[in-house]
Amino acid sequence: MKNILLAALLGLVSYSAVAAEAPFTVSAGPSNAGALYSKVYITSRSDSVVIKKILVNRGNCQDAEAMPWKPVRLGFGNSVDRLFVGKGFMSACRILEIAVDTDQGSWSFNTSQ
Repeated sequence: MKNILLAALLGLVSYSAVAAEAPFTVSAGPSNAGALYSKVYITSRSDSVVIKKILVNRGNCQDAEAMPWKPVRLGFGNSVDRLFVGKGFMSACRILEIAVDTDQGSWSFNTSQ
């Protein structure tokens, strides 16, 4: 009986973490920088959210910006965008998954780019 209660409790805790809506929206698309590059767009739906890290395709696409990534605070309706490229030489980044780490938690999104 204890095991059933414990499993039910863990299920509820997991559900509440999954059910929480991200405080931002994410989209991806091609870039004007060339065919090898893709761009990630993040727009805040919260009064304040700090974007700590963006991971594309589980690390198989790398940040292609000249300036290194630094956490950025976004207010409601504000956006940030970032270029990504494949890790191999002359390798394109076709974005399938975007993971975003924030001061309010982490979320993962699938795309159909």
